[in-house]
Amino acid sequence: MDRNFDGIADRFRQQIYGTLKGQLRLEILQEDLITHIPTLLNCDRKLTILDAGGGIGQYSAMLAAQGHRIILCDISADMLALAREEYARIAPDADIRFIHCPIQSLQEHLEEPVDLVLLHAVLEWLKDPREVLNSLPTLTRPGGWLSILFYNKNALVWRHLMNRNFKLAYHDNFENRKNPLTPAWPLDPADVHEWLNILGLSINAWSGIRAIHDHMPKPVRDMTPAEDMLQVEKHFGRKPPYRDLARYVHMLCQKPE
Repeated sequence: MDRNFDGIADRFRQQIYGTLKGQLRLEILQEDLITHIPTLLNCDRKLTILDAGGGIGQYSAMLAAQGHRIILCDISADMLALAREEYARIAPDADIRFIHCPIQSLQEHLEEPVDLVLLHAVLEWLKDPREVLNSLPTLTRPGGWLSILFYNKNALVWRHLMNRNFKLAYHDNFENRKNPLTPAWPLDPADVHEWLNILGLSINAWSGIRAIHDHMPKPVRDMTPAEDMLQVEKHFGRKPPYRDLARYVHMLCQKPE
């Protein structure tokens, strides 16, 4: 069954977004997107952006504050309640539509294709991520964009190896983990890259997030200034082999005209 965050939504917000980890994610996502879609920042043309499985909508609220139209869907009513709070704080005058539904039902709620789909930290919570990924191009206009962020299976396996959890490292099944904030279905970037190619999408940006941060000994990490960490992540996290062990991977794709 796909993961629903009802009951732990506030814990998710505090542990994921209220930290340097969240700051690194937002900064690298922002740089990838603005580099290739500059109208996101200087709103020459109002874009329609779908935040699919948008959670609390922290990043899409920033885009709404720039004047773009946002459609945010989530299967969790608790997450949507937090998203409304986030939008009231960041973009109180936003052109925003909240939809309480699973991603698989989105087609029923959209009147026309959108300019940009955000699918951030969603695929790893889905039993069949490829099914959802295959549906996204139909939601996007020709020449439109898809921003795909997912939890990297390689990083999880490496973490188990470094902690001498060899049995866990050998297994492909991570569903029975006790930590509810650790995804059950992390993805191999090579698989996602292949799926996107089969869909005929061009991959214009490929970045690792927390490629350095998560592998640094905690005492060293704690004494590293946030700005230094951000710069080293941007420099090395976009290069193989470092990005291949990043905790998250971001791929920004464009649909053909």
